Amino acid sequence: MKRVAKSLFALVMVMGLVISTPTVAMAATEKASNLTELAKIVTDHGLKRESKFDVDYSGPDEDIDDLFESESYFFSSGISMYDDPSTSDDADYLVGNYNWTVPGTVSIRGSKIIFNLQYFETLPQTKYVNEHIPEITRGLGLSSMSNYDKVKTIHDYVCKLITYTDTNEDYESTVYGALYYNKALCNSYALCMYKLCVESGVPCKYIGGKAGTGRDADGHAWNIVALGDKWYSLDATWDDDEYNDSVGYDYFLKGSSDFDEADSDQPHTMDKPYRTGEFAKKFPIAKTAFKKGMDDENVKVKIGDDRGSSVEPTDPTDPTDPDEPVVEPEETYTFSDIVSSVDPKKGKISVKKGKTAYLFLNLNDGMGELIDKVTYKVVKGKGNIKSIKNYGLASYRNEEYAALTFKGKKKGAVQVKIILKLTNGQELSYTFKGKVK
Repeated sequence: MKRVAKSLFALVMVMGLVISTPTVAMAATEKASNLTELAKIVTDHGLKRESKFDVDYSGPDEDIDDLFESESYFFSSGISMYDDPSTSDDADYLVGNYNWTVPGTVSIRGSKIIFNLQYFETLPQTKYVNEHIPEITRGLGLSSMSNYDKVKTIHDYVCKLITYTDTNEDYESTVYGALYYNKALCNSYALCMYKLCVESGVPCKYIGGKAGTGRDADGHAWNIVALGDKWYSLDATWDDDEYNDSVGYDYFLKGSSDFDEADSDQPHTMDKPYRTGEFAKKFPIAKTAFKKGMDDENVKVKIGDDRGSSVEPTDPTDPTDPDEPVVEPEETYTFSDIVSSVDPKKGKISVKKGKTAYLFLNLNDGMGELIDKVTYKVVKGKGNIKSIKNYGLASYRNEEYAALTFKGKKKGAVQVKIILKLTNGQELSYTFKGKVK
């Protein structure tokens, strides 16, 4: 399994919870009152590859908890959302270059957050990359190409440039390693795609996650790319067929429903921060693959975050702007797109008083990534049935469910509605009907 060279963030965070005073003198403590301000501070230090600094944090306690999440919303998606369109060195490039395998990366002392960051790519190495990227884009002739042709040319270049290797060298996770040694891990493939796409004018994001299932699941990194204002998944690592010395397209510009159709036993699973919350809502992935000849001009989607860099299109129905291009609506889904079947069968609850009922919505392959939240309502018989646990998304034997547990309280008719809130803002629901006997 091709993997990204970094360990679970949770382990690093636990190891980083220290009380002792750092032995190395640090600059004056900076201040932040929310996670956006904190992301700006961490980004500024990251761009300079500065490791040690303190931040006096006055925001809510739950923000601090977020720093220590097992999949870290703040570091995986928070910093990547703070994206200056004038440079490709920040945002995703920083996220992919943080080395979380080093113990003591972040610790807490009172209201202070103490950072001791480590990076895969040094500042001189990033300078080397930035000096060579323009000659690469010129040599590939990207400036005269359509957006689709840019992405395909960059994809093919990256696959031919890199020989996949895993000898635990830091440079193997960097663009520098790809350009200087021509050897790298999947982290480098994804960062190369990001760097070259952004520098050639195509919006691109770095995605961290896993590939495979169960014990075979391993850390991995890939990209999503915007074409025609929709986002598509792209895995250059897995399209690099080293055995046959060729470039494949099984994982090229795919949608949420067909990204893993080449090998359904090895599915891609985004880390949680990328598939829930603000990130997933801002970068929704198209349902099906991009096809050559489709509209690839980005009108609404621009490089960089929405701090003055995004251009909102005028309503195409506005008669005062007849020349404005029509922008397709965001991808929408039906219930059957997301859910393959319901359990109990036929959606009929039958539970004895004092006993337990399990309600499942069985999801289609990969559709769990589109679900932001799972909630429920007892719409009939509130006194007859009681919720024990809302599992939200759960998995069993490599299959994914939206699952809840209820207990019969007293005899009578009941109706329980499970609601799926999708990352595009949609809500889909199913109502189980039955009785407590």
